[in-house]
Amino acid sequence: MTTTLIGGRPAAAVSLRRPVGRHRGFTLVELLVVIAIIGVLVAMLLPAVQSAREAARRSQCLNNLKQQGLAAQNHMSTHGGLLPPGYLREKGTFIKRGLFTELLPFMEEGITHDLIQYDNNDPSNAFLDPARDAVVKAYVCPSWPDTIVITDGTPSQIGALTTYAGSGGAITSNDPTLLVGGEYPNNGAFALKQVGTKIIGHQRAEREITDGLSKTFLTGEFVHRDCALGASCADPPGNVRPWYLSGYQAGIGSIPLVYSFKELEYTPNSTGLTRSLHGWNRMPMSSYHPGVALFSNIDGSVVVVADDIDAVVYHARATVNGAETDG
Repeated sequence: MTTTLIGGRPAAAVSLRRPVGRHRGFTLVELLVVIAIIGVLVAMLLPAVQSAREAARRSQCLNNLKQQGLAAQNHMSTHGGLLPPGYLREKGTFIKRGLFTELLPFMEEGITHDLIQYDNNDPSNAFLDPARDAVVKAYVCPSWPDTIVITDGTPSQIGALTTYAGSGGAITSNDPTLLVGGEYPNNGAFALKQVGTKIIGHQRAEREITDGLSKTFLTGEFVHRDCALGASCADPPGNVRPWYLSGYQAGIGSIPLVYSFKELEYTPNSTGLTRSLHGWNRMPMSSYHPGVALFSNIDGSVVVVADDIDAVVYHARATVNGAETDG
């Protein structure tokens, strides 16, 4: 029988036992150091992760605005160069025909559009509209931190929200006669007009947009949170409105309360303003993006507007016919 040698010795002579020794584990100090290092790394990475998430949300928000701009372009092509009405009174008090309802057929949302009961606008049953709770993704910025569908509270707030608003122009003169009903500028992409004793919506024609489609705001971000001077802003949902309501008007000769477009008087995310002091229509456009708000132009392009934009430049982009040089 042949004996196999391992390391120069017979195999039978090789010990199978492991060397006797002490097993050394981690000490408490070492474990604490490792945990501390992991904590530092997480703290370093967290801002980067949050920044990446916000960048993704902002990108989707930009895409929503682009969809709105392209839908407006398609509306103009279909309806003889007319933008959709920001607010179009027909009858009743709560008005549904307006900016966000009339863009739907041009955003592949025709089924949702056809659900709307335009004639059902009396306060007793206007809020039971079949389209009320239908979420339109292109009308909600992903940065919105709260529920998208309001289910209780003020009846005119119940439903699927929009976190955008149309551009209702800006006050560029001290002449009060230039304000429809003494309140609304007549120089925005969306506006009102007075015909006799009636105040109705004005559907803007392309020929009226003499500043250029690429230099005139169409829609922008609007989250409507009252922000008192020296205090924090109100929690969401604030006073945002469901997309299916464009406004409220008590009577034929009364001044409408328009939900779908806002006057761009104050630069984005301005604080120190409250709805009760400055009026519903003059609440600033606003967003949950740090330091900026996003806007679409009438030509379908999208721009990022800094909170500290010069007010003159901002007003120039808000108006259709000011002949301003906005830089």
